[in-house]
Parts: sequence; structure tokens; C-alpha cells
Amino acid sequence: MNPIRSCIGCRKTGGPSELMRMVLVDGKVIFDQPQIAPGRGAWVHRKCLKLAIDRQAFKWAFRLSSMPDVTDLQKELLTEMDAKDMKLK
Repeated sequence: MNPIRSCIGCRKTGGPSELMRMVLVDGKVIFDQPQIAPGRGAWVHRKCLKLAIDRQAFKWAFRLSSMPDVTDLQKELLTEMDAKDMKLK
């Protein structure tokens, strides 16, 4: 039986193969590719990452009083958006 996870962005459920596991390391949210990092994890669809950041879902997912550092995730999103724009031109 596969575990069911909920996306912190859209709140829809899915299996670990459909969602990315994010973890908190030294106050920064990072992507846990092998899905084996210890501690609390937050699950999000790749397409919902911006939504999760905008609604400050990581704050609640990691049970924090303020939003953790997501600057690396935001940079990655901007890079992806730039790459998509280049393909359109």
C-alpha cells in the first residue's frame, strides 16, 4: 500500500512519486530528492510550488512562527520561468 500525501499548495492528495518532498535545513527550505531526510517534511506538486510560497504554506507545514527562507526555491522558479519564455520565442 502506497502512502498518501497532501500538497501544501493545492491541498490535493497524491503519492510520493507525484509530489516533491521539501525539508527544513538550517532555516532554509530545500528539495529532498531521495525523500529520506530526517524530520518533518512538506509535500508539494512542482506546479504548486509558487502557490505554496505565496500562501506561506511552509510556515504552517513546518509549524513555525514565521515563514522560513525560500529564496533558493524562488530563484529556481524564476530560472524555470525564464527557460519557458525562451522556448516560446
